[in-house]
Amino acid sequence: MDWNEAAEDLLHQVLMTTPLPVREQIASQIRQIAESIAGTEGKQRVGVNTVVEAWIAATPAALRGELGRQMEKLGLDPDEFAGSLEG
Repeated sequence: MDWNEAAEDLLHQVLMTTPLPVREQIASQIRQIAESIAGTEGKQRVGVNTVVEAWIAATPAALRGELGRQMEKLGLDPDEFAGSLEG
């Protein structure tokens, strides 16, 4: 699956906020989820919104409350993903 440059950049930024001991595991998990989401939607390329959805899905529900703040730090609008953050 192809990834656009902005999606790769966002994944890198997310991973820089992830503790080093689990960074590789989280990277693999987010990539797998993002590619699955893109494939299900019939897309040939992973974009930024797909990476955000995968990031949310890879984050345990108990920790999702912090994602909105982290998204804002990365220049993302958490309101755009409010439904996913709550679920």
